[in-house]
Amino acid sequence: MKEAFELLRKNGYKITPQRQEILNTIIDTDNKTPLRAEDIYRKVIKRYPNVSVDTIYRNLIILLDLGIIKEINFRDSKSQYYELNLADHHHYLICLGCGVTQSIDCPLKSVDEEKIAEEKNFEIKKHNLELYGYCVLCREKTEDKS
Repeated sequence: MKEAFELLRKNGYKITPQRQEILNTIIDTDNKTPLRAEDIYRKVIKRYPNVSVDTIYRNLIILLDLGIIKEINFRDSKSQYYELNLADHHHYLICLGCGVTQSIDCPLKSVDEEKIAEEKNFEIKKHNLELYGYCVLCREKTEDKS
């Protein structure tokens, strides 16, 4: 993710070891599971035990402002989640039992957003889609209790 580090430099930000670790933590998830700030903090302090939660949040704001990462708001969660801001976005399956998330390709690629925007006189900026249900492990636990 050289582009992210170049974008930081271009905008006057130093590539500190802590900032690099924060970004690498997000990159290493491979966009399969978005991370909460708390998740990122727990991973970063393993290598940098003196890093503060404030440092994590300040860097997340910088990465958001530069468009390197994006924020995801799952309706049933009080926490914000973060992932790389990829051109080819995706959505999530979310287990109501254990909370595990799985990414899926965007099923709305065939939707003509421009046509909808024109017909409804509505400026579309983005869309979100989360599908809620139960993963195989949670379903098996329920079946075992029956």
